[in-house]
Amino acid sequence: MEIISKQVRYATYESVIGQRIAKGRKDKKLSQQQFADILNVTQQCVAKWESSTSLPDIFMLAKIGEVFGTNDICYFLGKDPCSCDCGCCECCGGVK
Repeated sequence: MEIISKQVRYATYESVIGQRIAKGRKDKKLSQQQFADILNVTQQCVAKWESSTSLPDIFMLAKIGEVFGTNDICYFLGKDPCSCDCGCCECCGGVK
């Protein structure tokens, strides 16, 4: 039962990460090719991330965050940072 729950949770995060990458790219008014050039990857790679066919590794997520102006992993998980000064987000249960 726990394995199925983890798989569902992973699939949900996978979808949210792809959506957030697409939204961030569009907010910056970048084409997939322009975004790919900045990250030194192919346009097909960006398309796969955005469609959640594959995911960028954690190092690439950091680079993507730099382009978007955030270093908050919560952004990619679809969570907003807490309003307090602790720097945590909803998804991490109060842990930075």
